[in-house]
Amino acid sequence: MSQSRQYPRYLTLKMGQITADGLIGDCAILNLSRGGACILVSDVAAVPDAFSLSFDGDTREVKAAWRERHRIGVAFTDGPLDDSQFPDPVALRNAQRDDDVLRVAELFIRGVHAYTEQQVELFDTVMDHLMDGTPEEALAKLSARIAPVQRGPARVVHRLAEDDAIEVAGPVLERSPILAEDFLVRIAASKSQAHLLALAGRIMVPERVTDILVDRGDTRVAHKVTANDGAQLSRGGFQRLAVRARKDEELARKIVHRKELPADLFAGLVRLVAEPVRRQLLNDPDPDVRRRMEQSMPPEPATPRRAARGRASPESREAELAAHREQLLAAARDDRLDDTIEMLATMTKVPVEAVRNLVRLGFEDGALILCKALGLGWPDAKVVFTVLMTRNARVDYKAAFDRYLTFSTEATERGVRYLKARRTPSTVEFRRML
Repeated sequence: MSQSRQYPRYLTLKMGQITADGLIGDCAILNLSRGGACILVSDVAAVPDAFSLSFDGDTREVKAAWRERHRIGVAFTDGPLDDSQFPDPVALRNAQRDDDVLRVAELFIRGVHAYTEQQVELFDTVMDHLMDGTPEEALAKLSARIAPVQRGPARVVHRLAEDDAIEVAGPVLERSPILAEDFLVRIAASKSQAHLLALAGRIMVPERVTDILVDRGDTRVAHKVTANDGAQLSRGGFQRLAVRARKDEELARKIVHRKELPADLFAGLVRLVAEPVRRQLLNDPDPDVRRRMEQSMPPEPATPRRAARGRASPESREAELAAHREQLLAAARDDRLDDTIEMLATMTKVPVEAVRNLVRLGFEDGALILCKALGLGWPDAKVVFTVLMTRNARVDYKAAFDRYLTFSTEATERGVRYLKARRTPSTVEFRRML
């Protein structure tokens, strides 16, 4: 490989296009000089020795001077570039100062929303190659930059996520939206506690992953996944967490704040924790926790003055509520819209006509508020929400999930009161009130 240079090189970080007989392809221009350029391509062997290189609205004739895996050094055969074709020299940085993979990543992030799938594939291939031999510190920077990208380079992201160094793997494990559930399961089952801690902080953690986090995770992992409203916890996961909470008062407090915690497991956990913890929970700022605590506490001995005829006990009310919830979910799973509406109206005490109208209007926030009022966890709420919004073909479940998490107890109560008073709800009024 010969890379003797007559002119200094400068960073360019721009896209270009190669044109030759029977070939049109994209490339990334890594650096540029008056006499030539270094370009990055996905397949070096497919590029001929002489071709046309287009960039910045100009087309130059070039000849390959050297090749190295995904890089080709080219010389301009139709004369050097004019100084006017360069940006302000003061603003240019020397091309040898930074790691190539970071510079290519910046070029990718800068234009990712406009790139074609072929261009994304080019960047993925090139960055995957450039990662070889890149120091850990640079890979950690790459991970932090590429983690939140919606159209991230798949090979690069997965390779970073599998790195044993948590500084490299952590950002993409916690934030990358392109990692599939099966991949997350494999990482959770095989990697370190630090990797598990990163997974526990994802905006949405599938149930299969949380089961592994609960089983393999240390105390920090258990606390983080329990406190994460976006983590879907199975009944078995709750049971195993409750066992751990016998000797961990802080974990117990976090478990009881999970809205989807089944009533029987809530009551069982209350019986397991120490008396001081029970007293603290009875005074918890969350009224729903206080209500469930009161329902789960052992009943006081009845006296003639305090006994109330015809009034259901807390245990019977909780059992009735659980039975109604199961009927609601069964109707929703069977896609029985009318039954779902009627059960939802019965449980929330909202007129059935109001529920039908919000379904007819495709009123997403109204449906979400009713699910929130019942204390449904997102997996169950999503089932009910899907049936109610079945006529709305443009439902954004990610946005719905984000809104569901933000509804406070006070906002939920206001929303239910509004729906009880207005049989034909106004979406504008409702959103303003929330």
